[in-house]
Amino acid sequence: MIRELQLFAQYTCLERHVLLTWIDEGVVEPQRDEDGFLFDPADEARVALACDLHYRMGLDHASLPVILSLIDQLHEVRHHLRVITRAVAEQPDEIRDHITRRVAGTDPST
Repeated sequence: MIRELQLFAQYTCLERHVLLTWIDEGVVEPQRDEDGFLFDPADEARVALACDLHYRMGLDHASLPVILSLIDQLHEVRHHLRVITRAVAEQPDEIRDHITRRVAGTDPST
């Protein structure tokens, strides 16, 4: 975990008022103690992405939560797809072949 000052040293384009806005809007949700905010590796990654979207790509503050929400949804779908893929891989050949044909649209039973 890193402190707010370490985060600013790592992301020199990041302005304090922008970070506080992101925290207020739930874009990033660091822990807080008596010395300030603490950012875990997931928070750092989210700040890095938000900095890229806002400072490098010019995305405005109002759009950022929407875009990040969509990215979060994509990550969740990818996770579910990996789980399904592993479950299919554990099935007997006949079942895997049937699923493959269904997905490809070549199953004559559909």
